[in-house]
Amino acid sequence: MRKRFLNWGLLAILAVLSLALGGCGSQAVSGNSKGAAAFDAETLRADTPEAIDEELAARFERTKKAADKMFAEEDGHLVIRHKYGRTVLPERPQRIAVIGLEDTAVSLGIPIAAAHLSKNSYLYPLMKEEGIADIPINAETKTINLEAVQQVRPDLILMRDSYDRNAYNALAKIAPVVALDLQKEELTALAAARAVGQPERGEERLRAYYDVVKRARLAIKGQIGSATVAYLRVLQKEIRLYPYSANATNRFMYELLNLRPDPMAVQLDKAKNNLAISLESLPDLRADYLILSSGYGASSSGNSGAARRRYEALREDPLWKTLPAVREGHLLEVDGVVWNAHGLIAKERAIEDLADWLAPANEIDYNQ
Repeated sequence: MRKRFLNWGLLAILAVLSLALGGCGSQAVSGNSKGAAAFDAETLRADTPEAIDEELAARFERTKKAADKMFAEEDGHLVIRHKYGRTVLPERPQRIAVIGLEDTAVSLGIPIAAAHLSKNSYLYPLMKEEGIADIPINAETKTINLEAVQQVRPDLILMRDSYDRNAYNALAKIAPVVALDLQKEELTALAAARAVGQPERGEERLRAYYDVVKRARLAIKGQIGSATVAYLRVLQKEIRLYPYSANATNRFMYELLNLRPDPMAVQLDKAKNNLAISLESLPDLRADYLILSSGYGASSSGNSGAARRRYEALREDPLWKTLPAVREGHLLEVDGVVWNAHGLIAKERAIEDLADWLAPANEIDYNQ
């Protein structure tokens, strides 16, 4: 039986892993900055264990340096600089409120007093089981229930920086707030761990993530080689093709797993924010493998039912049936809640989806 890489029971254990993880394969070979050109569709990268080790080691060092630049010692206190200014950090906070950074906090195993518990989230069962208090948030207005935050008396608040300055200012009146970019999940893992006074947790977790990447990449690329892969998302009113490097949703596929993008996705990359494609342009999508989700994320107010109905209609369209991936049966339908989320846990689950699909004959033990 195939071993699943994301064992939820290991998350709590992961938080207290010893520094023995420091010897994992992704750090075995020192790297250099030459591996940084990960978004060049014309640049071929090797998929040998040694090449991946070097690439991920260099990536770890770049990410750590970027995280280090966010912090400074001022008057004997650790200070972090973020999107909304600077925050003087308490030492070893024990009651942490989490707003939008639930994936990061759970993956690090840090003490969470309260967080937003969405029943649609892939994190909900675990957070509910841990007895974490709920912070209600209005999905449409992104309005945070401040009373719920106050009730848990946090000594630190971790907030996703997609919330506006007004939200930050209101929360800062309750406790020190650290605002971080969840779309930069690797950097945020290191920064969040250091902000709570446990930097070793972030480094251990990031190394473990890179080990997951390495094992999946070896298996997948060994199976499909240079075949092209694309990700489509069907929404209520449009079809989106996610680009090669300009969007954080599926960038991990090309940047970390070294999958080859479809030429149409590479062209779309130049448009940056224009993800919508017309039905008439679908035949231009020649990807060998196609990933598709229909619907919205856990925190979205979008109508997922309408999106699924649109996809059902799309499957009956003659143009849809002309796609090479559809004709060959190389289509994977995925959970949009997971695939459109950000954070190490979400990305690991998406990587597992890809490995189960593209390299099913491989026995991959991601928990090693």
